[in-house]
Formats: sequence, structure tokens, C-alpha cells
Amino acid sequence: MGRRLRILVQTTIPRRSDDWSIDSLALMRRELARIDEAGVRVDVVARDRSPDATTPDHVLSTLHESDFDELWLFALDAGEGLTAADCSGITRFR
Repeated sequence: MGRRLRILVQTTIPRRSDDWSIDSLALMRRELARIDEAGVRVDVVARDRSPDATTPDHVLSTLHESDFDELWLFALDAGEGLTAADCSGITRFR
């Protein structure tokens, strides 16, 4: 059985109908999920930031406790997309 690479593709903004969202990255996500190289398959989890940008995102702030192998973070916000707890979770994940 081959190895599974788990990638979190995440935006720093909540979903809005009139703005970028994880849906804007659908083609990239599909291509990543199609990878099957040297016995490595890719599982892609894609999500936008939690709606309340003033509180820590429940995934990013605890990313270091997850089973993800990689984070692909798309900073689509105007500067307020991550809380200190989100940054700490990402740093510990790295």
C-alpha cells in the first residue's frame, strides 16, 4: 500500500459570496488530489477560515495536533486574517 500525503488548503478569509473563497482554488485542489507518484497519493482538505475572524480558527490554532503533512495557506485577507493563536498553531506545526 502506498503512502498518503495529507494537505490542508486553507484561506484566511471566511466564505463570502462576493469575494475569493476556497471555491476559487477548485482546479488546483483537483489537480493535487489526482497525484499518484512513486506510490504517494494526496488527500486534500480544503476550507475557508472560520466565520468569526476575531477568535482563533479551530483548525489553524490547533494545526500542530492534526494529522496533516502540509499546509497550503492562501492569505486573501486585508491584514487581519490570522489571530495570534492561529499563528502559534501554524508555527508549532512547522
